Amino acid sequence: MPTMFMEGQPRNKRILAARELFERALRGSTRARADLEEALSTSDFPYLLGAGYDRELVAAYAAINPVWPQFATRKVVPNFKERTIVDLLGGRAGLEKVKEAAEYKSRGVTESKKSFKVDKYGGIIPLTWEMFVNDDLDAFRDLPDRLATAARETEERLAASVFFNASGSGLSTWADARDATGKNLDAANLQAAITDVTSRKDSDGRPVMVPNLRLMVPPSLANTATSIVNTIRVKDPSTGREVEGNGLSQTPQVVVNPWLTVVGSGYSSVSKMWILLPEPQSARPHVVSAFLAGHENPDLRVKNDAGNRVGGGSVDPTEGSFDDDTIRYRVRHENGAAALWDDALYIGIGS
Repeated sequence: MPTMFMEGQPRNKRILAARELFERALRGSTRARADLEEALSTSDFPYLLGAGYDRELVAAYAAINPVWPQFATRKVVPNFKERTIVDLLGGRAGLEKVKEAAEYKSRGVTESKKSFKVDKYGGIIPLTWEMFVNDDLDAFRDLPDRLATAARETEERLAASVFFNASGSGLSTWADARDATGKNLDAANLQAAITDVTSRKDSDGRPVMVPNLRLMVPPSLANTATSIVNTIRVKDPSTGREVEGNGLSQTPQVVVNPWLTVVGSGYSSVSKMWILLPEPQSARPHVVSAFLAGHENPDLRVKNDAGNRVGGGSVDPTEGSFDDDTIRYRVRHENGAAALWDDALYIGIGS
């Protein structure tokens, strides 16, 4: 292994080689550990290894399938400022007849505003120089996976939190307005909810258009929800005979969201709540999950404050901080979530 670690090779190859060398050392290769000790003494190896970690973090992050895209729409914004969506209310009802030579009548229009913003989230993983000295390399094995999971969990918590108050002890004001208490999840109540939503009118007296619905439930209601929508034969109440289908006027897609019970852990009815809402791609979605443009993935860095050698030359970060010998990895992720339109929202609370 050359002292300057593959000097002259393309950076991509050097990053890959640094990560592969570290993995071989983790698996117990004596030669790899010797090469690693030499490589760590170079000025650029720690940065190459860090870049490999960063890539692994992004890959691990992308491999985790989140729940929130099944019920929240994704927005990318250019900065941390609050973004406002303006909905013009009025002026959409059928046009009035205009008599010959008569003036056109004005149509009243008002504004309804919804806002959301992105915030910065992150944390530091402090490791110690002694871990390196003691060859406790396993401390680094799952670092990218841990931080990728933390980034995804941040998104999940924020998206689910819009249904609850700040303490998670009850529904949010937005959700409470559509609360139907005492409604257990069964076929009859689900159909009543669908009828309720599809019978609503907007500010112009026009029907609320809901082509595709989602039925979001906590894990405790997963089997119930799946059984209802997947039923293929039901009894016709008017004839008493079995007919094909689940008996619903619309068949919503079931979304099982375990984060409801995490974020709303202080709400006594969280295990019995079920939420009917439009698909994320609808014109008026209920939940938005926002990301910062150019920073959609979590960012991993190592703090370089190890100082310089008395005789000259920088000290690599894995030698520890100048002040306390720690090696500090920092992760940053920008995300935000908010409630938007509630035209087609229905929340059932079981008794």
